[in-house]
Amino acid sequence: MKKLLVLVCAFSVILATGLFAGGQQSGASGSGSGGAVYTAAELQNFKIDASKIPASKKNTTVYLAVSVRGLENPYIATINEGMKMFADYLKSIGQKYEMQVLDSGGSNDKEVDNMKAFAAKANGNAIAYSDPNENSIAYALAEAMADSGGYIGTAWNKPDDVGPKDLTPNWAIHTSPDNVINGYNIAKALFDNQGGKGKVFVVQGMLGNTAAIDRFKGFEKAAKEYPGITVAHNDTGNWATAEALKLVETWLNTDPDVGGIWCANDNMATGALQALDKVGKKGKVGVVGVDANTDIVEAVRDGLALATVSSNGYLQGGYTLAICYAAWTGLLDVKRLPPNYREFATPALLITKANAQSYLSDKPKFDFSKPFDCKAD
Repeated sequence: MKKLLVLVCAFSVILATGLFAGGQQSGASGSGSGGAVYTAAELQNFKIDASKIPASKKNTTVYLAVSVRGLENPYIATINEGMKMFADYLKSIGQKYEMQVLDSGGSNDKEVDNMKAFAAKANGNAIAYSDPNENSIAYALAEAMADSGGYIGTAWNKPDDVGPKDLTPNWAIHTSPDNVINGYNIAKALFDNQGGKGKVFVVQGMLGNTAAIDRFKGFEKAAKEYPGITVAHNDTGNWATAEALKLVETWLNTDPDVGGIWCANDNMATGALQALDKVGKKGKVGVVGVDANTDIVEAVRDGLALATVSSNGYLQGGYTLAICYAAWTGLLDVKRLPPNYREFATPALLITKANAQSYLSDKPKFDFSKPFDCKAD
C-alpha cells in the first residue's frame, strides 16, 4: 500500500470558542460574507465538529464524486480511493452519502456533461473533486456545480487568469502539487546520476495540460544548471504508456548512447522502461517520472528506475471533498477564505531507492476532520 506524506499544520494560536460554528465569527464583519477574512491560524486550527453539523444536513444525502480521466491510470485510481476513505469518515460521523466516479475517458465535452448531470441530480447537495482534462474546461466544470448550488474543488489544471474567486463560494478551492519543483527535482536526480553530462530523452505530457507545462518548466530550469546535458529528443507522450514506448523505441535507434529519460508521468516512464528492456538497457539508463505508480516505485526500489514523485492522490481526493463538505454543512464560509486558502499547493514526496520500500509498505492515514492539513504552503 502506498504511503502518503501527510502534512500536519503547526498549531500556533488557540482557536476561539465557537469560531467556526455555522461559519460565523462573533463580532466580525465582512462584505456580504458574514464575517472577517479568516486568519491563517484560525484555518490551521479549523476542525469539522460533527456535533455542530445541523441535523437537516446529516439527514440529507450528500453526493460525492471525483471527475477524472480514467481509473486505469494508477495515480488516478488513488484519487478514487481517497474519496472512499473520506466516505468512511462520513459514515463514522453519521452522514448520509452516495458516491460515484465521473469518468471522462479523456474527453473535455464528456467531463463537462458528466459534471452537469451529476450536479443537477444532487440539487445542491453535491461535492466534487475534479481534475480538468485540460485548462480550458476548468471554469465550465465549476460553473456546472455553481449553477446547482453544490461545491467543487479542482486540481492540476486551470487557466492562469481564472480561478475559484470567479465563482465564489461554489468553486471552493483549486490545488496542485508544485509541478515546477517536481519536474526540477526529478531532472536533477537524472542529471546527477549521469555525472552532469550526456544525452537525455524528454517525454512530455499532454501539451495543453497545466501539470505537463509546469513539469517541463522544471526540467528546463534544471537543464540550465547542467550545461553538459544534451536533449537528444523531446516530444509528447500524452501521458500514455504506449505512446511513450513508441517514442523511446524510435529514439533509441538513432541515439542508443542515451544516459537518461525524463518522463512527465509514471505511465510514460513505464513505456520508457519497456523500450529499454527490449534492447537490454533496462536498469542501465536512468528513468524518472511523476505519480508514484506502484510499478515505478518497485522499479526504483529494485534499481531499474531512478526516481518518481508521489503527488498524494489519496490526500488530494479525500481532503478536497472534506473542504467542500465543510462548506456544504455551513461550518466553513468560503467567502471568508483568504486567497492563499482558495488556491494552494498540496505536499509531494520525491521517491528514490532510499525510501521506495517504506513508501510501498506503509498505509496512508488521514484525519479528515482537519481539512486544511492538506495544505503544503
